Amino acid sequence: MQDNRRIIIAALLSILIFSAWDFLVLRPDRERAEKARKAAPPAAAVTPAKPEPRPSPGVKEPAPAPAPPPSAAAEAPEQTVVLETPELEATFSSHGGALQKLTLKGRKFRRQREGKDEPVNLVHVGPGEPYALAIAPSPELGGTADLASDPAPRTPMRVVSHDARSVTFEGRVGGLGVRKRFAVSDRPYELDGEIAISGVDRPGAVTVLYPSFQATDAPKPGFFSGGEVFETEVPVCRAGDKTERYGGKEALEKVPGAVKWIGLDQHYFVSALIPTSPEGECLFARGRTPGASLAALRVPVDQARSIGFKLFTGPKQLDLLRGYGRDLDTAIDYGSVTNLFAFFARILLWVMQKFYVLAKSWGIAIILLTVLVKALLYPLTYKSMQSMQEMRKLQPEIEKLKAKLGDDKEKLNLAVMQLYQQHKVNPLGGCLPMLLQMPIWLALYATLQTSVELYREPFLWIQDLTQMDPIYVLPLTMGASSFIMQKLSPQPADNAQAKMLLYFMPAFFTFIMLRLPAGLTLYILVNNLLSIAQQQWMMRKQKPAEPAKA
Repeated sequence: MQDNRRIIIAALLSILIFSAWDFLVLRPDRERAEKARKAAPPAAAVTPAKPEPRPSPGVKEPAPAPAPPPSAAAEAPEQTVVLETPELEATFSSHGGALQKLTLKGRKFRRQREGKDEPVNLVHVGPGEPYALAIAPSPELGGTADLASDPAPRTPMRVVSHDARSVTFEGRVGGLGVRKRFAVSDRPYELDGEIAISGVDRPGAVTVLYPSFQATDAPKPGFFSGGEVFETEVPVCRAGDKTERYGGKEALEKVPGAVKWIGLDQHYFVSALIPTSPEGECLFARGRTPGASLAALRVPVDQARSIGFKLFTGPKQLDLLRGYGRDLDTAIDYGSVTNLFAFFARILLWVMQKFYVLAKSWGIAIILLTVLVKALLYPLTYKSMQSMQEMRKLQPEIEKLKAKLGDDKEKLNLAVMQLYQQHKVNPLGGCLPMLLQMPIWLALYATLQTSVELYREPFLWIQDLTQMDPIYVLPLTMGASSFIMQKLSPQPADNAQAKMLLYFMPAFFTFIMLRLPAGLTLYILVNNLLSIAQQQWMMRKQKPAEPAKA
């Protein structure tokens, strides 16, 4: 009976690992990516602020007529201006006076695209969609009520000045005069921006757009994606005390509360527009082409004013994100298990960062993390192995029971249970260390999937610890070590159960790990090797004992 429990628990542990990663961590990512790719109708109309009449004593003035909607902008040659910093290269377009392209510099920030190694580009827009940082006025100010079809955000503007550190655009957008200035900043991955609005003759609103696009036929992330980085983009914003992500269910969504930042969650990266002071309203909307969506900052205006902001476009490094003091670190999405494993994931990352400073290798940092965890769990592991040693002493008696009771499994299991009780042996004691390791495995998986520090970091033949081992050396070696561990452990009384534990469980676990990140497989492999060494050391340390008597 106790052996049956061991079988059930071992099987459940393996299934739980598989299910936890796929259901709690990966399936929400697949659902969000699928929603973002679905074809959708144009964005719903933004309800404009109702103009308030301006009463005069004794005079009744008629309400002013709204400005006429703009016609399609005349085709004009596109002029581009490039601003560079040590970390990025930003290309601005005269069509909308907006950000057309932004690539990151450095060996680490590159991706394979159609067989070519290219720098990471954090601006993606669909055909005919506005560029990032384009603006759309409300209907009272010459725009339309539909963010998706409004031509105003792509209105051509003039480049009135530019140098190595800044560019300024001017023009009319809808019924407004608009002046945009963008400049490089002294902070990493940051640009400064200011949008000056003039010609406001009635209350209305201006919406700053940050669009995204993901092709409907783009690969979908999943359990068997091997940790491959897909260009997932999810509109996100921080308003009030909540960080919200666009799920794509509604054509238009509004997030209440003063906006601290809006932008895009781009897996290991984030693009965030951070207003000088929290203000306005956050909007999420679908674009007019399938796969297009956007985050937007809607700011009410009733007179000429300026909207100042900083634009962070870069990796999700905790120290950089926390430096803004706007809860920008909540852009890191650990999935639906955030509340359970985010805290542990950040602890693991912090510990690995300390080891990385010493070793200058993230692979070695993972190995040192494994050794540290093993040392912390040593007291429990020691007791577990003592229990296993006691079970080993009972093996001769169990073999006698097998010979005596034959194929009567019910009586055999009952007799084995009584034998364990007589000698005060807990056959389930060996499961405790594995149960304690599971939260660490899940937290490490979350760390590898969200921490840009480990992105594209090589170790030995592996080019990226966040992706699968391309030649399967780590998972196969890990499977062999699991087999050895099981071989060294006391076997169940039932031969069929013993074979299942000895052969099926290591093979099943190896199959699960084949396409999971190499960094996680490395951790489990090193943990197995340490367990084998510890088990051998304890067996040699203990003096041979007389077999226990029934």
